[in-house]
Amino acid sequence: MKNSNVFKTIGLMACMILFLSCSAEDGDVGPQGPQGEQGPAGTQGLQGEQGPAGADGQDGADGQNGNANVIYSNWIPADWNLLDLPRVKEMRIPVTEIDIDELRNKTLVFVYFSQWGDGKIYAMPSSGRWSNTQYSFTFGNRSITSNGIVVLLQSTNGVDLTENQYSGSRNNDFRYVLVPESAPSGKLDYSDYQAVKAFYNLPD
Repeated sequence: MKNSNVFKTIGLMACMILFLSCSAEDGDVGPQGPQGEQGPAGTQGLQGEQGPAGADGQDGADGQNGNANVIYSNWIPADWNLLDLPRVKEMRIPVTEIDIDELRNKTLVFVYFSQWGDGKIYAMPSSGRWSNTQYSFTFGNRSITSNGIVVLLQSTNGVDLTENQYSGSRNNDFRYVLVPESAPSGKLDYSDYQAVKAFYNLPD
């Protein structure tokens, strides 16, 4: 019985020595397992603060529209060089900056006028400050000798026009603004001369 216990003790010690003498490095490395599924995307981080202003102190806001490609005249005093009747008057304003075809087919044409005794500027067609007049215009070819812009002033009540209504010496002046296809137009109210002047930076 005593010998049996001795043999058991020796056997147990041998097993422990054999177990401790083995290590993970003694065996072959097994094959790599399959890659796991990609996890869900994380939440987006907060937006960073805006950087400092440039050297000129500005924050890079959009600038105002310029008048590149826009054609405009000086203020032209009334000169009824085509027709000068008591109740109907016409004057031709030559346009030399672009050809007639481009003027007629590829350009927005606007004519504005000022009148005696009134600081306002009106867009044609309009009666202006008077109740018995109509100012209007046409442009392009009307005849071999008449091209450019033709301004027409008419009495609407059968009464002769007065000097204050038609005379160039009374500050009845006209100005055209031509907006070619290549020029910016935007959502602009062209009947508002001050808005047009500001948008295109037109000089006085």
